[in-house]
Amino acid sequence: MATVTVKVFATIREKFNHDAVQISGNSFIEAIRKLVSEYPVLESELLREDGNHLKGDYIYLLNGRNVEYLDKEETLIKDGDRISIFPPIGGG
Repeated sequence: MATVTVKVFATIREKFNHDAVQISGNSFIEAIRKLVSEYPVLESELLREDGNHLKGDYIYLLNGRNVEYLDKEETLIKDGDRISIFPPIGGG
């Protein structure tokens, strides 16, 4: 099992109220499930109602790379990886 650092940004950071946390898991989705189990305030923000899939509104990065372009939720993680989560951003 790998230990990774998770950071959330913008509006979800206001709810989370932490700079960064260490989470363990084998895959990206497993790490996110562990994150929401330890910080339930994030569950409705990050996971669909079934609890098995990421909400599509957010941008999920693993070491700066969007997991959509890797193996999505099943992307494997390793010790020292960094997960960053951004809410949708709009502007003009």
